[in-house]
Amino acid sequence: MIRLRRRRDAASLGAFTGAKLQQRLLRLEGYFYDDGRRVDFKPKSRQIWSAAKATLRRETAGKCAYCEADTAVVAHGDVEHFRPKDPYWWLAYCVDNYTFSCQVCNQVHKGNRFPVTGARLKPPRMPATRPADAAKAAALAERFCPDPASTTDAALKRFFAGEHAHLPDPYLDDPERLFSWNAIEATQEVWLIARGRSARAKAAVKAAEEVLGLNRSELLRLRYQRYEFLYTAALAFQEMDHDSPSAPKVLAQLRRQADDNQPFAAMSRHFLRSWGLLET
Repeated sequence: MIRLRRRRDAASLGAFTGAKLQQRLLRLEGYFYDDGRRVDFKPKSRQIWSAAKATLRRETAGKCAYCEADTAVVAHGDVEHFRPKDPYWWLAYCVDNYTFSCQVCNQVHKGNRFPVTGARLKPPRMPATRPADAAKAAALAERFCPDPASTTDAALKRFFAGEHAHLPDPYLDDPERLFSWNAIEATQEVWLIARGRSARAKAAVKAAEEVLGLNRSELLRLRYQRYEFLYTAALAFQEMDHDSPSAPKVLAQLRRQADDNQPFAAMSRHFLRSWGLLET
């Protein structure tokens, strides 16, 4: 998992900003009252988040935001609600709650699980009945979700901080400060482990394992295949004549494996840095 950057321009946000977002939030407000103070998202007409999929895919370079595998290889990508629709129904149309996830991480593993240490975020206070006044109904809907075009990562991080969520949000946190990697040659596996001994890192790894399945057997093997390529290439580079014309090209190729758009970039960066081939 690596840090991602949210695109906040109007073209990227589409209908998830401005007047169109407000219309969607008003409909969500209506669903809440129509469904008996809860929201049933099963009707397809209510599953509008798929409109954000193309932008989310670009932001992750087609990789799962969690396991960093190419979604064209492991499983098709989903628009994933970082904070699940149940119980966080009011964030269902908030693009700042979306990630691009492979179906294995999202559907097979995560589902509605979202462990926190602090007090869970409470929904907006909803009147017993929906406001009949249009202005009051609009003001209520506006409380569901900040407009992503006008908010900031820092403001969102402060807003959610009290929950002390165990999973790092790749758009608001830097997962590489929490995660490290351990290659085991005997079993040909690379395991996700905590970086350091902090309680935060340990909780993040525990959630990554139990909620996302980031140490599932398929990923252990896929990561080792990547690691083995890196290790072999790094060894070849270290043993070659560094004054040869090809040496800079080989090093550049190695370092490209750490680019954001590469599968398992966080793992690649860890090992390349440990071998002195990538700046910290």
